[in-house]
Amino acid sequence: MFLVLIKRLVLALLILSFLVAYADVIRLNPAQRVALPYRYSLLGWEADNLLSKWTHRLVTALPWNTRSAADGRSQVLEYFRLGTETRRLGDELSEASAEADKVGRDRVKMLESELDEVESVRIRLRNDVEEVLEATISAVLADEGIAYWRGLVFPPVDIRLSVPPKLLVTSPRDRIQRTHNVLLEPGINVEQIGEIERSLTDRWDLSGLVTQIGGVATYPASLVNTLPLQATLQLASHEWLHHYLAFRPLGRNMFSSPEMQTLNETLANIVGREIGGSAFAKLGGTPDMRSPGEEADPAISSPGETQGFDFDREMRVTRQRVDQLLSAGKIDEAEAYMEERREHFLANGFHIRVLNQAYFAFYGTYAESPTSVSPIASELHEFRDLVPDLQSFVATVADVSGYRQFLDALSLLKAESRN
Repeated sequence: MFLVLIKRLVLALLILSFLVAYADVIRLNPAQRVALPYRYSLLGWEADNLLSKWTHRLVTALPWNTRSAADGRSQVLEYFRLGTETRRLGDELSEASAEADKVGRDRVKMLESELDEVESVRIRLRNDVEEVLEATISAVLADEGIAYWRGLVFPPVDIRLSVPPKLLVTSPRDRIQRTHNVLLEPGINVEQIGEIERSLTDRWDLSGLVTQIGGVATYPASLVNTLPLQATLQLASHEWLHHYLAFRPLGRNMFSSPEMQTLNETLANIVGREIGGSAFAKLGGTPDMRSPGEEADPAISSPGETQGFDFDREMRVTRQRVDQLLSAGKIDEAEAYMEERREHFLANGFHIRVLNQAYFAFYGTYAESPTSVSPIASELHEFRDLVPDLQSFVATVADVSGYRQFLDALSLLKAESRN
């Protein structure tokens, strides 16, 4: 048992060294300069989390620290139940903070105490819960024959439930194109965010967006800790696929073109939903494969269905009109239109802080999103329908080095299916 754990630790360290070099791709200059005081340290993250997770794993492998599968499942359910409680207390705390009288102040203190207590319990449960989720996803990967070799899944599934960094994305103002990407400290405030975005426009004529992301493929993968269980499993599977693809042609060529970046992210969404759904079933849930993946816009919060308002349709209309205006060279008109549409979404309960070229450049990377005009989502779904199993789908797409090669592989599959 200890030999297996040592092997996994060595593999993890190898992955870490690869991913740190792989992450260097995102360090691009104008955004880096503006965001320098708020830059997120990937090395700091690894130092704080990688060793502590593997130390815990070694300790729990001791014979007197074993636990049953039922105990592990119970801890998972309790962790996510407390997550719901955290969200409820947070909402109540926001309401109480708006009350100026003594009753309101007393209620704030009480709620803060309750929230601290709930969070401390979650932190105590976290390491054990992460291991259950990792083991469950690994079991699905083994069942599917994905990256499974000599009794091990490579790369090992490794996650940390936490508060992921924010992401700064830039785009030229005259077109929608994802150019610069920089990770920022999660605690950066709204005033600092606005200053960064304005500076990019004023100094470099770039459109900028700072947004919260659900996860990032550090090692261990940093995942937001406020999602329900199924969404967390899907997100963990999404980030694991990025780890896997880092060793394959598709991942190594991720930043060679916008199409390859979209292909990587959309593949991770599709596969992440499928693996995460199966992992959810192993833990006793009933998968709903239509539930939102990592591409869901965390900048949007909706109080529920707005009568007669179709967000996807309205967002597609917005994207198409913006593309038309920018193609005609009408940058100011396009930006005025996006602000008008942002207010329209806000009036219908969708709280979009910024709607600009960078917004579409980022969320459009996920081809299943209504912000995207890419055909890659439909092409990947068609590809998936033409292969017999998930393992074949992942292995075949992971081996393409360019978008043209992917299209050729899809054409070949379609021709074979007709024969």
